[in-house]
Amino acid sequence: MKTVALAILAACLACPAAAAFEEEGLPETLVSTDTARNGDEEEEQPLVQESDEDLAAFVTDYIRKDVQLKGAFLIEDKATGKVLRLELLSVDRKAAGGDNGSRAVKAGFKDAAGKKYSALFWVQLGPWGGMDIHKIELGTGAKPAGGKK
Repeated sequence: MKTVALAILAACLACPAAAAFEEEGLPETLVSTDTARNGDEEEEQPLVQESDEDLAAFVTDYIRKDVQLKGAFLIEDKATGKVLRLELLSVDRKAAGGDNGSRAVKAGFKDAAGKKYSALFWVQLGPWGGMDIHKIELGTGAKPAGGKK
């Protein structure tokens, strides 16, 4: 008896929902009209369109938060295999263009001995719509690979 009552109740609740879809001209099921993509198609990365000042502020904020967490900016020197503890000196206010819509912001650092380093922070649009640093290159005179400005 309970199952019959539940079936009748479910049918009564489903009818107004179907009627509402019909009144609005909407189909009951939404079907995607997008064509299927081949797995070998490469999706281009959207271009970072923020101003140079915004990119510099984003990189500066990233470095400061990293220093707050770790006490210093830590990065591995691939040539020696050592982890360097660096202190931020400056962040360039101009960003260079790169491949796949990314942009590079150069920052200057020094270690405890006073040796100076530079690093390129490659910024691209993240999957959630914000900015994302996807690569950091350490060097003494690092230049953007794309060379575009």
